Amino acid sequence: MEYFDRFFGNLVLGQTNLLKNRTMQLKVDTVNDAFDTVNDTVSDTVFDLIKANNTITATEISERLGISLSTVKRKIKELKDKNIIQRVGSDKTGYWQICAGIQQK
Repeated sequence: MEYFDRFFGNLVLGQTNLLKNRTMQLKVDTVNDAFDTVNDTVSDTVFDLIKANNTITATEISERLGISLSTVKRKIKELKDKNIIQRVGSDKTGYWQICAGIQQK
């Protein structure tokens, strides 16, 4: 049902909700924390949002994905530590830059 809400929000209301299947799976509760597929999906989705809008804030990502701000900050830190993204400028007026050598999807 959530997918249809997002789809029709985009269609009728002009919203820009992500419609990728993996964004719908983020709210699935897992019993076994050994699986990293959900975490990888969150990182991929955070990266996709940053690619789509290089001035997006962690708060906006948190709201768009329906996950906590601390989770978003942790995923951003992982992306920065892996040298996938870097912050150019200040937190308030800066932007995200995709590091050279990263293949675009």
